[in-house]
Amino acid sequence: MQVILQEEQVNEIQHLIGRLIEDEIEKFREDNGINSPFLNKKQACNYLGVSNNTLDTWIIRGLPAIRVGKTVRFDKGEIRKWMNQLQY
Repeated sequence: MQVILQEEQVNEIQHLIGRLIEDEIEKFREDNGINSPFLNKKQACNYLGVSNNTLDTWIIRGLPAIRVGKTVRFDKGEIRKWMNQLQY
């Protein structure tokens, strides 16, 4: 079965697909804290590739965290500095 579309329909489909892709990329960037210098705990776990328990252990061992009330944030630059200090 062959479907024949008018050029304006093809353009509209291409535009909609492009918009969906852009939205998914933006959601990925937001979920992973790519657009921000600060990360929440979930984003920090993703950024470091560790579990929440490991992140909590690292905080106890000195990973810099910013606490504002019950909220915890992590500065990407400070994470990098802390990780670099652990190199042999």
